[in-house]
Amino acid sequence: MVSHRKSVSKVPETIRDVLRRYLRQGTNLGIAIPVLRAHIGAVKAKHKFSGLMERDIQQGFRELSSKYFKSEYHPTYLNRAQNRFLSTSEGRFRFRDELVDSISIKELIALESELIESLRAAYEERQAIIRKLEETRALPVGRVVEQYALIESFLNQLSGNHGEMFEVVSFAVLREYFRSFGFSLHRFSTTQANYGGIDFVGGEAIYQVTTDESLQKLRRDLAKAPCTKRVLVRSGPMPPMFACQENVLEVIELKDILSHFITWLMASDKKSRKAAHIQRVLEIALTEFRREIWAESTDIVRAN
Repeated sequence: MVSHRKSVSKVPETIRDVLRRYLRQGTNLGIAIPVLRAHIGAVKAKHKFSGLMERDIQQGFRELSSKYFKSEYHPTYLNRAQNRFLSTSEGRFRFRDELVDSISIKELIALESELIESLRAAYEERQAIIRKLEETRALPVGRVVEQYALIESFLNQLSGNHGEMFEVVSFAVLREYFRSFGFSLHRFSTTQANYGGIDFVGGEAIYQVTTDESLQKLRRDLAKAPCTKRVLVRSGPMPPMFACQENVLEVIELKDILSHFITWLMASDKKSRKAAHIQRVLEIALTEFRREIWAESTDIVRAN
């Protein structure tokens, strides 16, 4: 039988489609925005954009970082961008031609505003989180339920770029839980995690944290640090086909953090009639969120 179904041609992606995947993500947009600004400048001047040198991208990255996110520049971020949206020639970096050929200057300017606004929103959200943590930490020691409710709400906010929140709060809960039994857990900074593939380290194992439940992300995580024992901290369940990986000691899911680890800490606090454990969880989370924010000024200037 001959099929008369018409093939649907795929609409080519533009730089707008690609960069929107990285909204709110400082280490990705810190590379993309300086290139985008220079590209817009060249188009306005009716010049062919030959690209930026790495030192120029690094300077732009640092300017954005000083306003919106904490991250030191690392060449790995530029290497990663080359795999995603940049091309290079004679030491200069620009967007791939096929991503910008069909997009107008008006769309590029709108894209720059959208990307900047996403970084600003992420910054302001972190500030709001810090204020909420400070308020909750200041509650009387007997107010365990309210403190638990805040931690639970943070853990359940997993959409968009809230993987950061899941990492920070899950670390705070697990660190306090293991500390109660005499074990230590340490968290690497977000920037190190981006190119090292390690989020927490404890004893003989690394802890790899993700809210991305795709098989592709799981395979990438398992490929990092080969032959190293690891614990996977995930927002969802482990696919059965990967459940018996030799070096995976355990899988901790969101439901485990809520139903076991926090429940144990809360029960211990109720027994002592003090919110000692939950208070320490809040303090750890507060320290980590503060560590993620690095701004030269507390005020964000809206004009860029």
